[in-house]
Amino acid sequence: MPISYQTVPGKRRIVAEVSGAIGQQDLFAYQKAVATRPEWAGYDELFDVSRVDSLLDIRIDNLKALADLAASMDKPGLPSKFAIVAPQDLYFGLGRMYESLRESAPHSSRRIAAFRSRAEAERWLDAPVDEPAEADFT
Repeated sequence: MPISYQTVPGKRRIVAEVSGAIGQQDLFAYQKAVATRPEWAGYDELFDVSRVDSLLDIRIDNLKALADLAASMDKPGLPSKFAIVAPQDLYFGLGRMYESLRESAPHSSRRIAAFRSRAEAERWLDAPVDEPAEADFT
């Protein structure tokens, strides 16, 4: 799988790094692997696609299905955030699309935001859960 992930010691955070070619199967497998770990319930996530060089079969209907699945796995009463790091225009646009789909999915209780840099994403993740994201849309 082109997605590697680990928890950050001292923080309730999962950091995932994606590299190479990625497809819908990879995204769904990641979602299921992380969301089914009870010890990670309520953890924030940083999903970094800075090193992705191609998309295999990712379409809007795949992103909607992924957003719906992810929302159905949210843990009510455990506020958390999901930051997407995507410096490239195409991946940033897809991240913003996922952000919209995910936040409008039924049962969604996570805050989602796409960022151009990892530093921006980490600042947002470090802030209280009710603080709005300030992404660079350029």
